[in-house]
Amino acid sequence: MSASSSLVYFHTFRTNVKERWKNKSLVDVLEYEFRTRTREYYIEAIECGVITVNDIIVKPSYKLQLVDYIKHTVHMHEPIAPAINTISMENDYCVVYKPAGVPCHPTGGYLEYSVTRKLFGDKKVACVNRLDIPVSGVLIIAFDDFKNTMMKISNAVKIYIAKVKGDFPDFVNCIKKIYCEEGRRRFIDERGKECQTLFRKIKFVDGYSFVECRPITGRTHQIRIHLQSLGFPIVNDIIYGESKRENFVFVKNCNVKNDGDKKINCILKHCKGENNRSFLSQENFICLHAWKYKFNEKWYEAKLPEWAQTKL
Repeated sequence: MSASSSLVYFHTFRTNVKERWKNKSLVDVLEYEFRTRTREYYIEAIECGVITVNDIIVKPSYKLQLVDYIKHTVHMHEPIAPAINTISMENDYCVVYKPAGVPCHPTGGYLEYSVTRKLFGDKKVACVNRLDIPVSGVLIIAFDDFKNTMMKISNAVKIYIAKVKGDFPDFVNCIKKIYCEEGRRRFIDERGKECQTLFRKIKFVDGYSFVECRPITGRTHQIRIHLQSLGFPIVNDIIYGESKRENFVFVKNCNVKNDGDKKINCILKHCKGENNRSFLSQENFICLHAWKYKFNEKWYEAKLPEWAQTKL
């Protein structure tokens, strides 16, 4: 990845203290809620002023209150998002092809590397349907009359295609409850909310089944979890399947020079360079594709990805 194909910048995250954080120490909250860093890092960052409370340097043991806000300054490296192809442009929304590996919208780890930022910059838009980062296909983005457009998604017909290992049954009506412990992985459990997905085998070839998936409800990771529960996890799914994430080594270290400032030195010392989720996700995909959507009385279709084109 060359310097010309990546973005490098400083960014300060801000978050208000949540009810569950009240009267807990700053370092304990950071260690538990934001697990991508170590406790040792958080202590150093607090002491250097990289992490502050109400714009003031405090001790790691500081007890958080509901009126507080936390700031954390980091050094960011992100890829340049690829070109995004438009499927259809409507009055209040557009439909685009989301590539696998690119987030729908900015999040904590991806501020610039996303579909909406690539297409609309700072303009306020909203993703009507949200696809997981490693999923490709139809993405609907509202840029006007958000509320009305968002409400229509509940009546949409959604057709996905998945590739699973083994000979899948001809038809399955999967009705199972999905439960999510706070901040944890989702799984089938009677404590959860009932979800329904209709599955139909399209083709079985070379030991793999290509399955049409129609989610009737719309829970996070619903198709992935239901297929896992049926004994047919999606190919390449490292969260709910048998695939394992490959060890990721440094592609490119951060080489920004420090000007001697203690705070900046702390930030740059802990910068991961291009060894982060945004670069890792570029090449990661699962064999799940948002193929066709009937939305607002119109059908929209995203061309099949390579893993499906060659077999169907």
